[in-house]
Amino acid sequence: MNVVVLMLDSLRPDYVACGGHPQIRTPHIDSVAAEGVLLDRAYAEYPITIPARTALVTGCYTWTNRPWQSLLPSDMHIAEVLRDHGYATAAFSDGPFNATSDMDRGFDDFWWTNTGKCVGHKEVEVDASDAWFAPNFEGRERQYYGATLQGRALAMEKYGQHCPELLFDRALKWLDGAAGQSQPFFLWVDSFQPHEPWAPVSPYDEMYGALDHHRYIPMPMGPDITWAEDGDLDHIRRLYMSEATHADDMVGMVVDRLETLGLSEDTLLVILSDHGEPLGEHAQIRKFYVPLYEELARTMWIMRKPGLIPAGMRTDTLVQNTDFPATILDWCGVTPPPRETSRGFQGVSGKEEMDGVSLAGLLSGETDRVHDYLYNGAFGLRASILSDTHKLIDHQGEKPDELFDMRADPAELNDLMADEPDLAAELYHHLWDFRMKWGSNLRWRDRPVRKKPAVEIKGGRSDQED
Repeated sequence: MNVVVLMLDSLRPDYVACGGHPQIRTPHIDSVAAEGVLLDRAYAEYPITIPARTALVTGCYTWTNRPWQSLLPSDMHIAEVLRDHGYATAAFSDGPFNATSDMDRGFDDFWWTNTGKCVGHKEVEVDASDAWFAPNFEGRERQYYGATLQGRALAMEKYGQHCPELLFDRALKWLDGAAGQSQPFFLWVDSFQPHEPWAPVSPYDEMYGALDHHRYIPMPMGPDITWAEDGDLDHIRRLYMSEATHADDMVGMVVDRLETLGLSEDTLLVILSDHGEPLGEHAQIRKFYVPLYEELARTMWIMRKPGLIPAGMRTDTLVQNTDFPATILDWCGVTPPPRETSRGFQGVSGKEEMDGVSLAGLLSGETDRVHDYLYNGAFGLRASILSDTHKLIDHQGEKPDELFDMRADPAELNDLMADEPDLAAELYHHLWDFRMKWGSNLRWRDRPVRKKPAVEIKGGRSDQED
């Protein structure tokens, strides 16, 4: 079985049509969901860029025991395991999924472009004066917006197109070559779309009336929205919708190419996001300080494989990004190495395998439950626990803790801490027991972060443009 993974950065599952959004147009993602499974309650154990990807490639928790950092030498990478079992492996990225974070490990072919969003090129002159930025915060945010414009200009000069088309075209060329081989393949496309800045290009900028506003806000500052005037949040959400529809068109390119190459029946197609994106809910915007509300913590997770996954399946069973590698390896008939090997895992103390579990039984109908509880966190900032019905957020003293009934109140507006003290105490107990599995490793600030220098050429595999 071939595997194709499409990672769409910051895509909220409720900002696609099949996820319930009443206005957005995402026909390609919707079609994949209709032909496969949509996991309605999928969560990132630590919903921010690199930790989320670490969980996805290793199957291990990160919020309990490590800061934002590159992979550890002892971490397994799913691409390594599949390569060792005969798969051709390749990855294409225009974002943080790169060699600096050690995400290139295990890929025979790895291509990263520095012309994606937020990567600056001082040699390119652009005009970023059209954007409005919140007072006292505009320096860094204007820089990121300007860097995005610089990357687009440089990519057009070098390649005649910019991301995400540039990224997906490169990936599809690799796919064309892989289609003619007898070897199964594992392809990962890591797109920074629809990550901020929300500055859609034509024709997407004209969708949804995003520009019918008196000021243009592609890079809003957070976490609070006290700067927002009437119409600002609606304007920003429409910009985000435009970027999401652009991402959906890239998904359509892959779906069409798999069909053209005759690979649809033999390929597991996975659409993921690393986390969501706060867009004004709970008076917060963007992911500053990692709030663990649904708008950030829930992720997109759709899978399609004819003959393996029932078409049109939808489940609200609790699942987590740590379950991803276990699921893929299980379906590929590959047993991951035990933790004590040189390529083992750094997961729960005393556990000899990854922290995540396979969803194969859930999707075959053998079981209707994967986890009794899910645990999410953000290092020492806060933590949460989810049951089938409730969610408790421990804000670590930043503000009062909160308890929500997720069935009756999915928007998390009605705090039940005062009304349900016994339930809150029970959830606190489970959360405490979970965190204690890592013991002293929780003192991550006492250890230096392992950092890797940027590498341009590595073993014949390029992580820059050629």
